[in-house]
Amino acid sequence: NMPINELKFLKNLVEPMVLSFQPDVTFMLTMPYWKKYKLLFRQVWVAAAYKGVEECDDNFVPVVSRLSNIVSWSRALHGLSGTGNKIGGITLMGFSRPAYSLPTCQILPASIPSVLLMILAIKVNAYHKYINSEIAVCTLRCKDYFHVELTEDYTIKTCDRMPGRQIYRLLSVLRVLKSRISNVLATVGKNRHMLGDRFYQALLIDEVIYLQSALKSLNKEVSLSFKEIYQNHTIEEWRYRHLRPLINLINDFHWYMLNTRIMLQP
Repeated sequence: NMPINELKFLKNLVEPMVLSFQPDVTFMLTMPYWKKYKLLFRQVWVAAAYKGVEECDDNFVPVVSRLSNIVSWSRALHGLSGTGNKIGGITLMGFSRPAYSLPTCQILPASIPSVLLMILAIKVNAYHKYINSEIAVCTLRCKDYFHVELTEDYTIKTCDRMPGRQIYRLLSVLRVLKSRISNVLATVGKNRHMLGDRFYQALLIDEVIYLQSALKSLNKEVSLSFKEIYQNHTIEEWRYRHLRPLINLINDFHWYMLNTRIMLQP
């Protein structure tokens, strides 16, 4: 919104960058600032994000919305060329935090599939079903499709050359454990009438003990694996946000199951 007489002092100092992370950026073509940029600056850059612009507790990137954004920008560049602006290129941004006061989210190892897809989407200016294969074969020198699958024993089946593979596995385990905890709590809510049954209680306690053990093991593995990339304070911050609430929740639930006597009315 700055007038030209204020922007002209920046003419030889900067090149503007226009950011939009919406799935469709065609509305940006009608913005009035393109005319001012054409008069003042040698070229303009645009920016998309391959991670980090969603909720603060997300661990995995919603790739579809990110792909839509980058493909929309790629196609919009043709329209921008008609405004007379010279476009320097598309910058891929990867926010570590949705805000400076919030913990890290969508950390880099879990975002590598996204950034590879973004780069290839820019190259082909589209997204189609063969992109995953092209990334695996060309970028990572894999022999097969770029595919991530978490097995029952919490090992990961994917290309051995995938960077950050171990951390990606731990984040996948966390997602599974979150789902199991949610299922336990939902089941208890639906079957309140069975809480007085000792056999049912025993089954619940067995599941809770397993979850406690799994979270303890995950907490230890995270401390070791994350040190490959992050400093200790960042690791502690991430654990405080993503693991500590789950550990406290399942420990409190375990105490409740052991120490609360449930009287069922006839």
